[in-house]
Amino acid sequence: MVMVMAEEEENALSSEPEFPKSRVKKIMTLDKDVKRVSSEALFLVSRSTELFLQLLAEKSAEVAIEKKRKTVKLEHIRIAVKRNRHVSDFLLDSLPLPSEGTKSDNPAAVVVDKGKSVPVGTRRIDHIFRKSEAQVEAEAPEPVPEPMEES
Repeated sequence: MVMVMAEEEENALSSEPEFPKSRVKKIMTLDKDVKRVSSEALFLVSRSTELFLQLLAEKSAEVAIEKKRKTVKLEHIRIAVKRNRHVSDFLLDSLPLPSEGTKSDNPAAVVVDKGKSVPVGTRRIDHIFRKSEAQVEAEAPEPVPEPMEES
């Protein structure tokens, strides 16, 4: 019985991270100081990110349950981050501010605008995966010249 539990724990720890390796590596190499990424570093960063997001999701869900809500909202995440000092030190400034005109626990609240600006010096995660204009132009097919009419 004890050996079975030990094997299950070992299998759980050695399992591959859920995030795609290529994307994690791409994000890591966005840093100018990072030239190469070892497989061990890639594994640790991926696994650490998973554990961090799991913690954040669990704590945010607890806040939503306390507020008697079924949907986790930005306000619930902000409260969860504030309650965990080790997380709030670096994450709180990166979270978007709640909109002033809406009440956070109002079920009919307006969704925060997706185009909202972020604090200076931060980048939105979706910008990392967008193609640059140069990439879009390079992938675009060349225009076919129209045949000239003979007169």
